Formats: sequence, structure tokens, C-alpha cells
Amino acid sequence: MEKLQGTKKYALKTFLFVLGMFISCYGIAMTTRGDLGTSPISSPAYVTSLVNPKITFGMATFVLNALFLLGQICILRKKFPPIQLVQLPIAFLTGVFMDLSMYLTSMLHSGAYWWNMTLVVGGSLILGLGLATTIYANLTYMPGDGLVKVIFETTGWNFGKIKVSFDSTLVLIALAISVVGVHSIVGLREGTLVSALTVGFFADMFLRIMQYKKEDS
Repeated sequence: MEKLQGTKKYALKTFLFVLGMFISCYGIAMTTRGDLGTSPISSPAYVTSLVNPKITFGMATFVLNALFLLGQICILRKKFPPIQLVQLPIAFLTGVFMDLSMYLTSMLHSGAYWWNMTLVVGGSLILGLGLATTIYANLTYMPGDGLVKVIFETTGWNFGKIKVSFDSTLVLIALAISVVGVHSIVGLREGTLVSALTVGFFADMFLRIMQYKKEDS
């Protein structure tokens, strides 16, 4: 009986984690449809897809997440837990979800500025919900979050500063890809900043609600 309950609990965690991944990708796609930039962590992948249309947003997202995993391995080396190789199929699934989400949001055309900003804020809200769901599942973590966690545990630096520096570095990389690829800035606008400033707040808000409901039940 206990083994059965454990299996059900693991299955529920897996479902919540995968659901959170999809919700996160949908939020990123919605933000992107505002044509005011995308979320910082997705910016290199999005800009790459703009510079080279043969590469989809999802394909670039998979490669980016695979590089995040490789970064963890390079830092930890022999200390890297083999179980965390599960992040590779997670990276692949994230890429699939990203392309699927871009397809599902294809009807959300950009228009008036207020509408575009509504898409950015709404997408950031949904992304925050997705991130909170993956954290609440308490199963594993996304490759990007895993790299930030590894840097934090290895260096002992302030986690908040590491996260901000990490996101800022990704935006700079996206900027470099844009300038080198098309000699102008594409895929990076004020929406990127709005997303950077709001997603963490929304994720924290939803996580508090989920934890409150769990304690109340």
C-alpha cells in the first residue's frame, strides 16, 4: 500500500512538473507575441530564431537548455549527480512545448501598444504560474535554474545577485547574436525588461497561494 501511494505521489509530481513546463512555455510565447521582446532566459533562443528562420524557437530553446546542463557538468565535474541528466529530456520537451505554444498563440497578433504590453504582462503572469507549479512539484529543476543553483552552491555568492547577473548575461548574449547576425537589434525591447521585473514577483505570489492551499487542506 505504501509503495502504491509513493508511486501515485511521484506520478502527481511528474504531472505537475510537466504541466508547469507547458504553462511556462505558453507564457513565454504569449509574451513574445507582444512584439516587445521576450523573457530574458529565452532571449538568446528567440533572437537566434529571428536571425536564422530555419531554426525554430523550440529548437534553439533545446540547444540553450542543453548548454545550461553542460555548464552544470563542467562546474561540478565528478560531483555532478548522474540523476540530473534527466534535465536533458526535460530540455527536449521544453523545446517541443515552445514550438507548440508559439503555434497555439499564433492568433495573438501584435497591434496597438497597449495591447502589446497587455500580452507581455499577461504572458509574464502565466510564466510566473508555470514556474511556481514546477517549484511546487518539487521534483527536479529546469536546466537554467539548475545552472544558477549550481553556481550559488559552488561559490556561496548571493543568490539574487547571481540570478540577476545570469539573466543580464543572457540578454547581452542575445544582443550580440542580433548585432552579429543582422547588424541591428531584434527581439529585445522594453518587454524584456518588464518580464525580468515581474515574472519573479508573479511566481512568488502563485507559490505562496499554492503553499497556503496545501497547508489549509
